Amino acid sequence: MATPHATGAGAAPAPAGRGPSRLRELVPAAAGAALAAAALLLAGQIDQGPESAGIGPRWWPEVLAFTLLGLSVLHAALAWRRPAAAGDAPDPATREGALRLVAMLATVVGYGVLWYFIHFLVSTAVLVAALAYLGGGRGWKALIAFPAVTTAVLYVLFGVLLRVPL
Repeated sequence: MATPHATGAGAAPAPAGRGPSRLRELVPAAAGAALAAAALLLAGQIDQGPESAGIGPRWWPEVLAFTLLGLSVLHAALAWRRPAAAGDAPDPATREGALRLVAMLATVVGYGVLWYFIHFLVSTAVLVAALAYLGGGRGWKALIAFPAVTTAVLYVLFGVLLRVPL
């Protein structure tokens, strides 16, 4: 009786070594590290002012950038150390997936433009609803309730509690 792991005439060989699956896992780690480096460079340009000896305006962006850098290194290390499984290769990229990614990036850029002209509450609700739709969300929960709750939480956190001008 044949086992599912036996290699027969129709079975595909297990991926050996550090194949495309590993490379595809290292790409997000490299992108995160690049984003963290850019954030650190931009945070270094923030004027601290003469009165801030401890925590200043540069502190929070630097904490986020170093956290992102640490998580990116951890992601890369775990992706490199993890043994490759037989069915571990991701599905090949499709045209629909690429178009969806480009549409999501364009939506985020559009959000920045929209926020300049329209209040935070409206533009954020539109952004979250558009991203939910592009991600496959359908129905009132995904397109109305989720954006409303997300926008409300962000507004309360940043606008009310942290008093960030939105």
